[in-house]
Amino acid sequence: MMANEKVGIYRNYYGPIPKDRSGKPLPRSQWPKKRAHSWVVRWYGSDGQRYSKSVATRKEADRLAEEVQADVRAGKGDLPQEMTLKAFGEMYMKVRTGLTERTQAEHERTLKLLRQRLGDTRKVHKITPLDARQFISWFRKRIVKGKPIAPATANKVLRECRRIFREAVDCNLIRHNPFDRMKQERVSDPPWHHVTPEEYQRLIEAAPSLRWQGMIALAYCCGLRVGEVLNLTWRDIDFAEGRLRVVAKRGEAEMLDWSPKDKDMRILPVPAPAINLLTKLQLDPSAGGVYLFVIGKGPNAGQRMERNNVWRDFNAIRRKAGLPKCSMHDLRRSFCTNLSRAMPMHVVQELAGHSDIRTTRRFYVQVEPELMQRACRALETALEEAAETENGSE
Repeated sequence: MMANEKVGIYRNYYGPIPKDRSGKPLPRSQWPKKRAHSWVVRWYGSDGQRYSKSVATRKEADRLAEEVQADVRAGKGDLPQEMTLKAFGEMYMKVRTGLTERTQAEHERTLKLLRQRLGDTRKVHKITPLDARQFISWFRKRIVKGKPIAPATANKVLRECRRIFREAVDCNLIRHNPFDRMKQERVSDPPWHHVTPEEYQRLIEAAPSLRWQGMIALAYCCGLRVGEVLNLTWRDIDFAEGRLRVVAKRGEAEMLDWSPKDKDMRILPVPAPAINLLTKLQLDPSAGGVYLFVIGKGPNAGQRMERNNVWRDFNAIRRKAGLPKCSMHDLRRSFCTNLSRAMPMHVVQELAGHSDIRTTRRFYVQVEPELMQRACRALETALEEAAETENGSE
């Protein structure tokens, strides 16, 4: 048999053969309406071996047969290789290179949750869309530290599950991703604070060290993510041209493996005030390492700063500067908003390192209060002119 042979759909009868009123068995022609049955989809793989799968209804059988027929035509008619969820998780973390530390930790957490819910020994190819829906439903109902799971967190886990099982499809462990057709919950975009140039100056003045002044300047003036700031090395800075580059690091010369979120290298202009701060930082006696921003004291002195300490220390600086609640990432968002005043949106997208311009528009560019007031005044003027025209015609 050839692998491209047509996929067949058959009834699979079970239970006793029905009988007529006289007690005689009904002829086979009457079984479809009188005898219990399921439906079986059968096909041949590339090795000539016959495969089959049973489903409950004809509608399910038609849908499955259509999917299998497409796989057979593409040379993927063989049944997927069997692999447990635990073994797949271990393989996935090995083959998924280039992940940031944070993304790697998030994927490990999601794999742990999948094993917790579905079981270590569950075969990957037997995980169905129903299993996927039940897993996400279970996760949404969890209580962590006395609080329910936020919709945005559940959406993030769903996206991670899609990415994880996409790898299983690519490795021919499953034919179709069980998480593909699941929709995310609708969530409103979280509010964020646009840091004005005046507030930025107050942050610089409140910063406890030259190192922190440089970090704040790069986030606000260049729109760098926190991970990009922490992984900058001195050779990434071109002081003569007033530029810096965001590029992956490959664990050489005291550097740790790291990749930027957008994967591609990008070059950014650095305004003169930020260059001046970096120049002062380079001349500082404590700046003798590979990275720009290193731990200054203690047993880990000279090592790259850790992300967790950044959030804690920035909150203290923000409070000292008298700013409303905001984060280091709000400095990056403010960079995009400030830049959008003078530059086309596609330029803002490129400098921010976004793969999709819709991300730049939706999450990073804020309509400022003065523009809202101008819009309001324009509407008021239009209404007043319309009223005057109507009165003049009476």
